[in-house]
Amino acid sequence: MAATPTSSPPASASAAAPAKSPLMDCLSCRLLSGAGLLGAGGYVYWTARRPMKQGFSPGPGTILQMVVGISFACWGLVMLMDPVGKSRPIESKKQ
Repeated sequence: MAATPTSSPPASASAAAPAKSPLMDCLSCRLLSGAGLLGAGGYVYWTARRPMKQGFSPGPGTILQMVVGISFACWGLVMLMDPVGKSRPIESKKQ
């Protein structure tokens, strides 16, 4: 049995790519998640700092914990400022 050639359209032509949407579109979602991440980052950072204030020298785990805390806090600031949503073209804001 010989295979007959079929003329089907390519997969990219039949399915349109979905439009990109910002990560957090509503203000309350951004405020809640940003404030939560800021709080979590502050808690992790200050928990790692507590032994240093008592005079103990920091080890690699303590320094890593401080870096993770600062990273959470920075992520929270990014969520609050929403740089991705502000960089949309003007045409998409009119719609």
